Amino acid sequence: MSDTLPSRSNDFAQTFNTAHGEAGLGRVSIAHILQRIQAEPNFLFSEEFRQGGGQCPFHAGKTEGAPEGAKDGAPPIPQDDADKVAVNSLLALLFNRLRDHIAAKLPFDDEGRPMLPIPPRSPHGLDPADRAAMAAAEPDVLCSVLRDATCHLLDGLITGWAVDLVHEEEYFRSQGTGAISLEAAATFVLRSVLEHSPLYQRAGYDMLSITKTGSHTAIHICWALVEAAPLLVPGRDAAFYDDLVHRSLKQIVPLSMASLGMLVHYMEESGIEPADGLAVHRLPKDQTAFVLDGNGLIRLNADPIVTFAKPGERYYTGCPAFYTTNLIKLYLDIVAGLALEYSVYDRLQEG
Repeated sequence: MSDTLPSRSNDFAQTFNTAHGEAGLGRVSIAHILQRIQAEPNFLFSEEFRQGGGQCPFHAGKTEGAPEGAKDGAPPIPQDDADKVAVNSLLALLFNRLRDHIAAKLPFDDEGRPMLPIPPRSPHGLDPADRAAMAAAEPDVLCSVLRDATCHLLDGLITGWAVDLVHEEEYFRSQGTGAISLEAAATFVLRSVLEHSPLYQRAGYDMLSITKTGSHTAIHICWALVEAAPLLVPGRDAAFYDDLVHRSLKQIVPLSMASLGMLVHYMEESGIEPADGLAVHRLPKDQTAFVLDGNGLIRLNADPIVTFAKPGERYYTGCPAFYTTNLIKLYLDIVAGLALEYSVYDRLQEG
């Protein structure tokens, strides 16, 4: 498979944004909310923050990518959408600590090799530390175990991040001085928003489950990018693929800017998302998500885009990780490093 499309690499982002608008969705960037929180930490506790972060587009009924004809005096922002803006702003702020926590706590053995946990529910029964057994496994099994183990590795690190934040919040509360760190305040406000939000209560989500679910999606897409490289450009060595994957990341980032519904539908339509919804399956050879552009970089194909919005949904922010510098890159660095460590590129080209 060596599909090469001459289109510009930003065509996907433009088409995806337009499709959101056609679904009646407007994108709201939370970047300036984060800037205001840094400059004015007490803003976290305001009612204005709870109602869409005080964003002018909400009050005017206008947002980036919104359909033509949106006028002043439009209906107020739906509460579910306001909750999404608040929650994703808080997560994006706290994800700076998550990025640093993951980078500092990634486990390595005495030889400097990454250590992966044994996937507890994997049907394959392989220990990633058993290099001989991993090398003898079929390529599909190898990919499944690595994907599964990577998700469990991140789950453990995310739990440690959440525990640290809760302990920090409790520490300041125990001091009784009224002083609190920005991160501890954000943790408190996030928990409050989640507990009182019908949207998140219906889904049963808390800070930990949202972050773990998002990390699984990110890891899934990173592994899919790695697995797409030898499909699109067969017959090259691991160093070539590692360079290609890293240089192509910026072409894949537009997925993280999507609404959740549009992201899920794109993944399903393009073959990234398997029928059972589990992130442990190798990218199928008939996938349609990844193609080569005229510069030889892997980019996203706009053809599988599905226009979709949930009833009553009008605004979306994109994934909080998109607003956290180098977090998505860190996930790719972990996956790409494991791909080299376990000779994934060579194994994917067997037969």
